[in-house]
Amino acid sequence: MNKKITLMMLLLMTATIGAYAQGNGIAGINEATKMVTSYFDPGTKLIYAV
Repeated sequence: MNKKITLMMLLLMTATIGAYAQGNGIAGINEATKMVTSYFDPGTKLIYAV
């Protein structure tokens, strides 16, 4: 019985950590997308200048 509870708690913690990791990954992708799009207009002007 104690082994089952320990295993269940371990699985629950693993699922929780995975959910947090996905949330941070999505936030990182969104931040990177914002950074890339902010460089697009100056980069376009630089290409036209060359």
